[in-house]
Amino acid sequence: KQLVVVMIVCRWNMAQSSVHSVSNRNLCTIFVEHCRRFPELKGATDDSEEAYADLGIEQEENCLARAQFYWDMCSNTYIQPIVVRFNPTGRHTSYPDSILVEQIAKHHESYVASYAREHSRSSVDDMLREMGLSLTTVRFILPASVPIPEAEDLRPPSRGKCWTRVLMCHLVPHFSGTGDDVDDAYENGGVGENETACLGRARFFWELCGADGFQQAETTYLPTGARSVFPSDEEVFPHRLAPGCDSNKHFHHWL
Repeated sequence: KQLVVVMIVCRWNMAQSSVHSVSNRNLCTIFVEHCRRFPELKGATDDSEEAYADLGIEQEENCLARAQFYWDMCSNTYIQPIVVRFNPTGRHTSYPDSILVEQIAKHHESYVASYAREHSRSSVDDMLREMGLSLTTVRFILPASVPIPEAEDLRPPSRGKCWTRVLMCHLVPHFSGTGDDVDDAYENGGVGENETACLGRARFFWELCGADGFQQAETTYLPTGARSVFPSDEEVFPHRLAPGCDSNKHFHHWL
């Protein structure tokens, strides 16, 4: 019964948005520095036409409440807040609030420093050996300006299929970033032809980089667009979806 209600609410909202019009816009600016689910939202933008039509965004409190909505929708961590400004008054808010974010950020910095000290005796060579890699192993790191869908063009024909993103690879720093898998994985692990083999590499790179409990490794199998994350969202932080709609397809209605 709950699922039926959710579907009805989502469809009703979509239907309503098609019969309303909005003349007064640019009142509510959303500032998105990180959006895990929809990276294309990064930047500053006015709220959606549907939000103006259906949610009364011309009221300050309704505009500011959108910070939590976008944070939920992006499934961000607590150190990736969303900021919203109501332009007529200049008032702004962030979600989560800045005090909580600062506290967690300090805890994270302390954790990373402690983590580095704990593993200070492990060299890059030690870690590569432990994970069964040659000391000469090279990983192609994608330039920040190039999106993954265009990355295959930068690699030889037999490569560029299996990409893993690790923001900070503590124990093998030159592996940090979004990179193609290593030659051994293509030649002996089948990551270029087998989706399952590729997606399993998220855990491999997470462990290789030191199993940092504050971050995830995210792998994309480019031929199908399939994606895996390790550890799971539930293990790293609460997995959050947009209120009222339980499917990714509904998010774009509100963008």
